[in-house]
Amino acid sequence: MRFLSLSLLAICLFGSVAAATCSPIPGAEQLWSRPKLRWLIVGELHGSNETPAAFLDLVCDALEHGKRVTVALERSSSEQELLDRVLTDPDSAHAVKELLRQRDWREVPDGRSSEAMLHMILALRDLHRSHPQLSIFAFDTSPSSPKGGRDKAMGKALLSLRERKPNDFILVLVGNAHASEQPVEGLGYDPTAAYLPADGRISLEVKSNGGETWAQTYVGKNITCGPINVGTPAKNQPRGIVLDPKLADFDGFDGILSLGIPTTASAPAVGELTPLPDCRKQFMSDHEPTKHDQSQTK
Repeated sequence: MRFLSLSLLAICLFGSVAAATCSPIPGAEQLWSRPKLRWLIVGELHGSNETPAAFLDLVCDALEHGKRVTVALERSSSEQELLDRVLTDPDSAHAVKELLRQRDWREVPDGRSSEAMLHMILALRDLHRSHPQLSIFAFDTSPSSPKGGRDKAMGKALLSLRERKPNDFILVLVGNAHASEQPVEGLGYDPTAAYLPADGRISLEVKSNGGETWAQTYVGKNITCGPINVGTPAKNQPRGIVLDPKLADFDGFDGILSLGIPTTASAPAVGELTPLPDCRKQFMSDHEPTKHDQSQTK
């Protein structure tokens, strides 16, 4: 039954993703005109519906401006073959089902394997039909590395595209701690973006006007995963890209990608994770309705 549910999910998603529709993001035009810019790094808080949608708009905009684009995603390099098949195979429904069976989609509850992320990948597949040079690069190469090792490996993987894809513009979607161009306070090591040439990169922090995201977080001594409130809103900053480091919450960013709206949480693409991870059990226990709540709903 578990595999059947994944099959049905893949079929439903294929049926729900029509031709990719994109909306230009104000301020993006200042990026495409920079001849030395090779890596645009978008640092998100994983697990929202709105950030993958805005990132897709950036991909569309870059393609419309004549860029050859590689989309770099914070996904395990072990998924590369399946992602290539999803993008390029005429009938890639089987590849989607196999992708959803991979460990990180079934067991990692941090928002990177959300419904919104899968919808974005399928929309990239649609874009590939009209832009066959579009590619996806999974660059999370060492998830079990010691402190700092994972960021170094991801940074080196992105840097390798300079020679492997010499004519491509690299659009990177990654967690905001990895997108900083200098060590984040409390981490004590170089994040992913710091391994890229300073004159060839721009790093943007995603900002919203409040809302929720689906994430893994610490609550006291417990780790929970599920919908959480996001951090400091962008003070109703309108949708667009602003290259002003002072607008970012953290040091090491060149500016922000403002969504202009509150975010909504995007649950895991495979539905409720099986078996339930401890963080999810904790979240459900913490949010179990009390007898008073139950009486109010009757």
